[in-house]
Amino acid sequence: MQRTIVIGNISLDHIHRPGHLPVHQLGGAALHLATAAARAGLPVAPAAAVGSDLARLPDDPRLPPLDWTLLHHAPQPSAAFTIHYDEAGTVTAVDTTYGASEHLTAHALHLIDRYPQAAFHVSCRHPLDIPAVLPALVVRGCTFSLDFHLPSAPQLIPAATPWLHHATTIFVNAEEHALLTLAAGPQPCPEVVISDGPRPARIVCNGRALPPVTPPSLPTARQITGAGDTLAGTYLAHRARGIPPATALTRAVKAASRHTAHTPLTQPAPRRAPS
Repeated sequence: MQRTIVIGNISLDHIHRPGHLPVHQLGGAALHLATAAARAGLPVAPAAAVGSDLARLPDDPRLPPLDWTLLHHAPQPSAAFTIHYDEAGTVTAVDTTYGASEHLTAHALHLIDRYPQAAFHVSCRHPLDIPAVLPALVVRGCTFSLDFHLPSAPQLIPAATPWLHHATTIFVNAEEHALLTLAAGPQPCPEVVISDGPRPARIVCNGRALPPVTPPSLPTARQITGAGDTLAGTYLAHRARGIPPATALTRAVKAASRHTAHTPLTQPAPRRAPS
């Protein structure tokens, strides 16, 4: 299968949920999505900018084998996100220190120019310069998919609109889908995958809504962060093998549900034992 380069943040996350102790964990869309895609069999390379505080990340034994050759090491500390959720699992506030991720746009443009034959997935988050990255993908003729994140979606969806129809797939949650439809109409690209937390996920495929997929019932979630990225990474891996959208979504929803039941990847990453 074609290698997919995942452009996005890898970060140190501080998670606050009502009724739970704060959790300090590894995070970022590029990490969660690439991990899920790799577990589903897709050759994948995270393209992120990190500091020395995450220099040992490739040695973390809890992660599946990933192609770490496209990780950019910057002199600043890695990005750090403090994320607050309400009892329904909705993000209510995000405090951010971008740090090394300020280098991500330049790194992404370099990789697009160097590997135009690869497939790309772009996690549209600040501080990535979307009006620079998306036209570069289009000009080079790259295959690419996108996702958004609600805290930045009101700014980044309109910024991305001129290039959305070139994407193969766009991943959004229900609120982001409303913003996407307002900015780009009901059919911005061939596939729009819409998740909604514990509620049914669905696909609008070439303008036609496919039957929704309800997540399985699981015990109380141990983590919420990364579930949408897990769904996206799993879906992309199955679609890359030619699996139909409805089947790919069913498998992706199950993977996202399993993700919420797992213990978060707490910091710091342990060193992999010598072989």
